[in-house]
Amino acid sequence: MRQKGKSLNLISKAARIILTLGTSVLATIFLGGGVIASPASAATTPTITQHYNGKLLPWDKETWNGATSCAVVSATDVYCFDTQAEAEAFTAEQAQAAPASTLGYDCTDWTHLYGNNHHLQFRDWGYWQNLNQWVTIPLYVESWSNRFNTCKSYFRYAGGACQYIAPGAGPITFNPSRPADQVFLQKPSNPPAPGC
Repeated sequence: MRQKGKSLNLISKAARIILTLGTSVLATIFLGGGVIASPASAATTPTITQHYNGKLLPWDKETWNGATSCAVVSATDVYCFDTQAEAEAFTAEQAQAAPASTLGYDCTDWTHLYGNNHHLQFRDWGYWQNLNQWVTIPLYVESWSNRFNTCKSYFRYAGGACQYIAPGAGPITFNPSRPADQVFLQKPSNPPAPGC
């Protein structure tokens, strides 16, 4: 009887801890001494702010709030425009202002991705950037331009295959277009992107 009371006490205590800590604890579940971890990315995805026509808007990756061309400035900020020419004028100013990354290397220019009727520009480098935060996946890459960029680039396609694009390459047309999950810009002297 005393053993049963102890077991119920332990179960009750564990339930109180889980309720106190909330759902974030559910990212790791202990079963039979092993650990099963679920991806925490959905819970930790940062809020993205869209800068568009003088307004700060919550990001809508399906509609872009009506914009046609966007420049990814950071993991939480995207600047969008009605035309590609406006976006390119903005990115030209940004390239003059300051290096894109705190890692101390400047890609010199922005890389351009075209797909699913979207025009996206990237400049920040040194990490995998998930395309699903900017567009609805799958994103079928139609073309990519590294033309004036001093960074090398990688795409990761559905299934994990990588495609390398050298600095100064492009525009490259993909025929047929392929669904991409991630993009990685890298300093040319650095090793390949992780996993490539």
